[in-house]
Amino acid sequence: MNLVLLSNTTSVASIDAISLLIENLSADILKQPAVYIASEPDPQRQYFEPIKQMYQALGFEQVEYMELEQGFDANSNRLLKQSGMVHLSGGDTYRFLYWLKQRGIDKTLRCLADEGKPIVGVSAGAMIMTPSIDSAVLCGDQNQVGLADTVGLNLVSFLVVPHVSFPLKNEAKLKMFQQQSQYELLLLSDADAVTVLGNKQRIFGSPQLLK
Repeated sequence: MNLVLLSNTTSVASIDAISLLIENLSADILKQPAVYIASEPDPQRQYFEPIKQMYQALGFEQVEYMELEQGFDANSNRLLKQSGMVHLSGGDTYRFLYWLKQRGIDKTLRCLADEGKPIVGVSAGAMIMTPSIDSAVLCGDQNQVGLADTVGLNLVSFLVVPHVSFPLKNEAKLKMFQQQSQYELLLLSDADAVTVLGNKQRIFGSPQLLK
């Protein structure tokens, strides 16, 4: 696996984590497109454009936008397989996973990750990379799309809670959730990030792991 999990893309830790991932890519991969998967339609590309500029500054020549809802392109699976890296954006976690499953992109992403395709997940995107997005309720997300299957991509062994503020204000709620879950709970502030390169994990900032 070659992964980055973070809360946002603007902190020093986030840029350092993404840079570390990209530094390990070959020149040939950097010539392939980085593919940004939008969690929901972004017609004005206001969320996409800053990410596009970031990846171009870090070495990718081409950054492609991919939508899952009305703007979905039937060639998206082929685009993903030909990509150098995949970026899962932030947003409504339930809505994002619902449409990934509706389009069958979740299965494609799992296969690509197993093959070593680099994947960056931000906030909702990071939660989707875990065994389950059940921790999304701790961020205030509501299942307004009626998603029945909350199983994520299962690329890591823990669940994620992004945008946590330290010291914790809702520590009791977090610990109660973790005690009722079979998974460890990784708490990420906006200044934290985690990379997984092969079987090695590197921490940026000061995330907490509730066991």
